[in-house]
Amino acid sequence: MSLQTDLHQAVAQVTADSALLHTIVHGTAAQTVTTEGGAVATVAKLLADADARINLAADGLLAQSQAAAQDALTSAELAASEADRARASADQGVADTTAVLNQVQSGGNQILVDAEAVLQQVIARLLAVGLPDMLTDAQGMLLRVKADATGYELVPTVASPRFYGFTLSGDGSELLLTEGRDQVFETEAFDAWTVAEGVYFAIENNALVMNLGTALEVAA
Repeated sequence: MSLQTDLHQAVAQVTADSALLHTIVHGTAAQTVTTEGGAVATVAKLLADADARINLAADGLLAQSQAAAQDALTSAELAASEADRARASADQGVADTTAVLNQVQSGGNQILVDAEAVLQQVIARLLAVGLPDMLTDAQGMLLRVKADATGYELVPTVASPRFYGFTLSGDGSELLLTEGRDQVFETEAFDAWTVAEGVYFAIENNALVMNLGTALEVAA
C-alpha cells in the first residue's frame, strides 16, 4: 500500500466517522446510530429518555404524595368524627350525672323534711304522755305513772344492790371492807364478797358489824 492510498482511506474513515458523530449529535429523539462498538443513542434520544424517566419518577412520587395526603385527610376526618362522638358522649354523661345529682338532692331534702316531721310527731307524743324531758342525775331511777295519772315521773329505786367485798390486810390482822354501788369490782380481788340491798357492813373496834337500813337510807 502506498502512502496516498493510506491517506485516502484515513480521510474516508474520518469522513464516515464524522457523519456518524453528526448523526449522534444532531439526530432525532427516536434515532439510534449503529457504530462498530454497538448501537449508540443520539444526544436528543438520551435527553428524551432521561426526561421520560424523570417524569415517570416524578409522577410516581406525586401519586405517592397524593395517596399519602388522602390517607392523612381520611385519618384526620375519622379522628375528628371520633372526637365529636366522644364530646357528645361526655356531654350526655355530664347531663345524666347532673340529673341524677338533682334527683338525689331533691330526694335527700324530702327525706330530711319527712324525718323532721316524724321527729316532731314523736316529741309531741312524748310530751303528750308526760314523759320527762330531762334525764340529768336520773341514773338508776325508775319511771312511774304519777298519782293523778297525768303523766310519768322519775323516782328513786331501792332495787339497786350494793357490793360488799372483804379482804384481810397484808399481815392478816385486819379485815378490810370495800363497798359501792356504781363502780366495777373484780370479785377475784376479795377473800369474800356479797351483793345485798338494805344491808350495811362496817368495821367497828376491828370487828365486822352488819346493820339493816330503811328504804329511805338504802335509796340514799
